Amino acid sequence: MINLEKALAGRRILIVDDLVEARSSLKKMATILGGDNIDVATDGIEAMQRIHENEYDIVLSDYNLGRLKDGQQVLEEARFTQRLRATSLFIVITGENAVDMVMGALEYDPDGYITKPYTLNMLKERLIRIITIKEELRAANEAIDDEDYPLATKLCLNVLNKTPRLRLPASRMLGQLLMRQKKFEQGLKVYSQLLNERSVSWAKLGQAICIYKLGDPNSALALLKRTLVDHPLYVQCYDWIARILLSQGKPIEAQAALEKAIKISPKAVLRQMELGRVAFENNDLEVAEPAFKYAVRLGRYSCHKSVKNYLQFARSAQALLKNPKDRQTKNKANEAFRALDEIKQDYGDDENSLFEAAILESQTHHNMENQSESQRCANEAEEKLSKLSNPKTEYKLQMTEAFIDSDQTVKAQALIAELKDLQLSDQQRSKLSRLDHDLNGEALKRHSTSLNDEGVNHYERGELEEAVIAFDQATSYEQAGISVLLNSIQAKVSLMERDSPDKEILKDTRVLLVRIGEIGKTDDRFPRYARLRKTFDRLCRATQ
Repeated sequence: MINLEKALAGRRILIVDDLVEARSSLKKMATILGGDNIDVATDGIEAMQRIHENEYDIVLSDYNLGRLKDGQQVLEEARFTQRLRATSLFIVITGENAVDMVMGALEYDPDGYITKPYTLNMLKERLIRIITIKEELRAANEAIDDEDYPLATKLCLNVLNKTPRLRLPASRMLGQLLMRQKKFEQGLKVYSQLLNERSVSWAKLGQAICIYKLGDPNSALALLKRTLVDHPLYVQCYDWIARILLSQGKPIEAQAALEKAIKISPKAVLRQMELGRVAFENNDLEVAEPAFKYAVRLGRYSCHKSVKNYLQFARSAQALLKNPKDRQTKNKANEAFRALDEIKQDYGDDENSLFEAAILESQTHHNMENQSESQRCANEAEEKLSKLSNPKTEYKLQMTEAFIDSDQTVKAQALIAELKDLQLSDQQRSKLSRLDHDLNGEALKRHSTSLNDEGVNHYERGELEEAVIAFDQATSYEQAGISVLLNSIQAKVSLMERDSPDKEILKDTRVLLVRIGEIGKTDDRFPRYARLRKTFDRLCRATQ
């Protein structure tokens, strides 16, 4: 065992805790135990700033650091950005009892963890155990820091052969080194030898990965599933199950595996991003939208912050904007607008992203039935598109759709004509055909609206027969909206109330009611619909 006082002396230590009492107490304990070069950070943001500025030998981080960035995210970012050397120690301190939080922190391989509450002696014993193992593997870790993986492998084998009590940590390191060098047959041998002696969850995972990499995905899947029977909270197994299923062309099953992993450990931003991506491709926007939303929130103060997450969240939200009058729909639209505003603030130099944000903002306003704002944002997107030196064909298709949605027919027609002269993929050609069809549909819709206006004018002048004729023409188009259908019903009902019920007119009215279907009681048009329906039923009884 090491002498802890000598081991801590001269080493640069970072203590991270958002509670001043806990932070001061841990620093005092670390000083008593031999630490003489100790920095502190009051939250995850400050912790990462210090880690980027300095090279720490030991990081002692509380798990729960307030609302911005927690200990798990500090560990994840420190590993991802390679600001934490292999020879460094990262120890998680947690008082959290929630399984998802604890498992989430451990899946990023901290060197150890300490559970609150702890005494000075408990901290001492734990640090001695963790640092002792780290020191005995120091030479191999130094080779890893130098990216000399063959040397690290040789040194790790030496430890494995000479120090049996380090069998577990040395085997784990060796397996990871062999997989990093794509020596999967040797890695499989290391894991299999260990598993012949004892059941270890990470060795089963490593064995499954090697088997998959060696070309046997079905056996790998079977092993991962058996591992989950014994270790149901081992989330990395679900990640690899999803990866293998995707390689087999089974995206629905892959999504289900990722959803199970998210339930166990929801705070892993990369996993939320992958679930969002897979669910979006599966057209399951009910799952994609919250996944991207969580990815945006988790990544906001991390190295995983990505404009793509913001855009994908806004895209996913569109399908959930079903009823503009509904409070939940309004809240969802506002969340999308806030995400798009963040893009403008944080990615102001990225013209491509600003174009996509403007398109999505136009689409959101369109879905919320705010056509003036939809048109304004579409014109803003048009301006940004004109500034791109070589805009993607996909951008032009998006722009065409935005013009159609914002009632800018002439601009849409011009872009469609331009796109028809380009070399398009089959998928792009199909989308262009749909847009061309939609544009024609919009023209019919506007014609229907014009006929509706004509019918309204006749009705207001008491010319009921002429009103019925105009509304009949307006409703002959499939694009006729509910308001037009209600106007037609009103004209027919008024005509029959003035003259007498007519079976043919009643038959036509029934067809219109069927086209409308049911209108919710929260819909502003419901009172009028209910009143006309009641009058229609009375007129029907009068003919019996």
